[in-house]
Amino acid sequence: MSPAIFNVFMNVFILELRKLSLGCHVCGMFLGCLLYADDIILLSPPVTGLQEMLDRCYEISCSASLQFNVHCNCLVIGRTHKANISPMVLGGQAIQWCENIKYLGNT
Repeated sequence: MSPAIFNVFMNVFILELRKLSLGCHVCGMFLGCLLYADDIILLSPPVTGLQEMLDRCYEISCSASLQFNVHCNCLVIGRTHKANISPMVLGGQAIQWCENIKYLGNT
């Protein structure tokens, strides 16, 4: 897929996630997803919001015939980082929680 077409698809993800009114917001601005190349980072204060965002991403990807790589992890930041939380699910596949992640060579 060409970079221009890929950017159109990524814009659809951003717009649809913003419509959910979930995820992180700072000064009224939606910061619920960060994108870099073909990576998407979803940010949500409540875990239930994160699952709803994942569900919407999966719906969008199915309608656009795109597939997610579910070799990914969820990470909790803050006081509840040691809480026992059920795995998130993306397209029927579990996404496990971890204590740290490595992204672009940074841990």
